[in-house]
Amino acid sequence: MKLNLIKRGSLLMVGCMLGTTLSNAQDLGDMTAFLQAGSEDASTYMGNYLSPVFKGFGYGTANGWYNTAKAHKPLGFDLTFTLNTSFVPDKDLFFDIVETDYNNVTLVDPNNPTTSTLFGDETTTTISSSYDHPDGTVSAEFQTAAGLGLNDSYNGMVPAPMIQLGIGLIKNTDLKVRWMPTLKGQDDYGNESRVSMFGFGLMHDFKQWIPAIKHIPVDMAVMVGYNRINSSAGLWTNGDVMTVSEDAEGSFAINSWTYQLLVSKKLSVLTVYGGLGYNDVRTNLNLTGDYTIDEGQGIVLTDPIDEKFDSKGMRGTLGLRLKLAVITIHTDYTFQEYNTLTAGIGVSIR
Repeated sequence: MKLNLIKRGSLLMVGCMLGTTLSNAQDLGDMTAFLQAGSEDASTYMGNYLSPVFKGFGYGTANGWYNTAKAHKPLGFDLTFTLNTSFVPDKDLFFDIVETDYNNVTLVDPNNPTTSTLFGDETTTTISSSYDHPDGTVSAEFQTAAGLGLNDSYNGMVPAPMIQLGIGLIKNTDLKVRWMPTLKGQDDYGNESRVSMFGFGLMHDFKQWIPAIKHIPVDMAVMVGYNRINSSAGLWTNGDVMTVSEDAEGSFAINSWTYQLLVSKKLSVLTVYGGLGYNDVRTNLNLTGDYTIDEGQGIVLTDPIDEKFDSKGMRGTLGLRLKLAVITIHTDYTFQEYNTLTAGIGVSIR
């Protein structure tokens, strides 16, 4: 049986969070056709193509950790639902196939190197490739994958919902634990896709240890947070690109660290808060299983993709929180490589 490995399943996170269903989603083309160019070139291409997902979720989940710099009293707590939405910049909607970045790839039309990333439109280009495998020479010609082609309401947006619990410890220190319910989906061929998330962080009032500033009527704190997203998708039949083993799966894990200096000022029921810091996002991308890329010669790639990608950068946040009795409502905006809008509602005691 021949398989066409549609990118839709491995992007269940996007589909679920935008309220679409796998059964009704558009056929988005063949991302893994690039395996015909060899594992190394396929890794380079997939890294560029999926970069908006990696960065969007990495930067998005680095947000929403706080809505004040004031720590809880011991055993005080808050329970907050937050939605972080990162915005993919225009420069990451497309990229050029630069032949010097690849070992076996040639552009069929050198004047047409531009192709879509995941969040681009249907722009593609045609690739030819040829390389020597221990079992024979592999030659192919194929198109790059089209983008999601989302409408203007969703274009370039990467939403990340989560629930977070903050608990007051000793010495004006908060422990923060967050999670996202596992989202599951199933395609028309019975292959399951899923995504899950967890994280933890610490926020500590450092002002109390510095006599020169401890009485300033502004709350200050340092915070460090770690977040991990796991996503996986089975691969299913749809066309005739290559034969794939039944256990074939695409998966990625996004690990993000954020380090921030926080400040806030309470004005009656309103709190103004902000933060300045640094994000470090690291992604592991894997494609496992057996992929027969040349039926005639029986050429098989086993577990062809195992790559790591990094993105790092400074960040700055400004926000407002409204507290009515124990109910909190907050929103903030973070300026970073993928600017992020955060909004949340919760309960805060002590």
